[in-house]
Amino acid sequence: MRKFRSVLAVMAVAGIVVGACGDDEKSTDTTAGGSTETTAAGGGTETTAAGGEDAGLAAARANVEAHLTADGSIGVTIPLTAVPEKHTIAWMECDVPTCAAYLTPGFKAATEALGWDLQIFPMQSADPGPGIQAAIDAGPDYIAMTGVVAAQFQPQVDAAKAAGIPLLSCFGTDDPSADLGIYMQCGDENFVSKTGPLMADWAIVDSEGAANVLVVSIPDFPVLVVETDAYKAQMAANCSTCKVTELNVTLDDLIQGKVPDLVASALQADSSINYVFASFGDLPGGVTATLASAGLADQVTVYGQDFSTIDLEEIVAGTQGAWSADPKGYAAWLMVDAAARLSLGMELTEERDAAALPTIIIDEPAEAQAIIDVGGDWMPPGAEDAFKALWGV
Repeated sequence: MRKFRSVLAVMAVAGIVVGACGDDEKSTDTTAGGSTETTAAGGGTETTAAGGEDAGLAAARANVEAHLTADGSIGVTIPLTAVPEKHTIAWMECDVPTCAAYLTPGFKAATEALGWDLQIFPMQSADPGPGIQAAIDAGPDYIAMTGVVAAQFQPQVDAAKAAGIPLLSCFGTDDPSADLGIYMQCGDENFVSKTGPLMADWAIVDSEGAANVLVVSIPDFPVLVVETDAYKAQMAANCSTCKVTELNVTLDDLIQGKVPDLVASALQADSSINYVFASFGDLPGGVTATLASAGLADQVTVYGQDFSTIDLEEIVAGTQGAWSADPKGYAAWLMVDAAARLSLGMELTEERDAAALPTIIIDEPAEAQAIIDVGGDWMPPGAEDAFKALWGV
């Protein structure tokens, strides 16, 4: 499962040059049950990189190699014009486990560093309006949320704007605008359009161009639709012999623990599937144990985008392959940073650049254990100190 570092080392010694990917003709077939399988037309790519390697595989290797280490940068670089006065930010803690586990600690740390007050309100991802209305009624200066879109809570969007409460968001798909009243959107299409393709490339390289992937996702979250579309497009672009089948589940399936059995059923229906890709970290909870019980564990490598602690523990145990980091605590710091800038009347001039969050591939047990030891969330190296320096605190 962890072949990259040794393969890349061999490539470096051999002097293999990574080339650009070729364009291959693709075809898409719809399979029974509503899932979609994407395959390549023809017998393989004709374009090769220097050293004789297929150009798509070479391009995939280059992308993976570029994300094996972090560059230490954060998405904002402009210092605040002053240390802001104390304000109150309300955080809408969603019902997906990662909110309480990773984002809430990020908000607590960031507001403590800035000297601001934090209010925490529960929010249902499928019905965010009531929770957000409760926050509006409490009268904070800013409201932060994740994973929802304005169309789900338009009355509250209008109410917040009327009350002069800016909304800050991450992991949604609304474009930020003062007219809408949502002033930032980190971890949006810009981010998942990077991480979806990155993790498609991981399977391409790990399988040496022989990946048949079951993509497990929840299309009720619009940002995950963007991610999986980008994943499929990258797989088609860089691997003419790879296949993708989609297994779309619901938030209720996740909460009720139905995902493992659904994955097992899909693998039993298609024994050629050799990878299971989860679109975010909570999805594969219990999957590998169920597959082991069903005698399917040796058939596939389970991996994904946006790890949770459970995924890191499985990398350590050797039961999952690799995960990209989705720095959720960092996203909380970024939302607090935006609120601080707005409180000073500053323009969010770096908002679009910062939307594509930093990421890194975790595929080694020691790396995974190191992140577990600090709480299970990856923070770009030096990020907290960098934010504090920009804030002057």
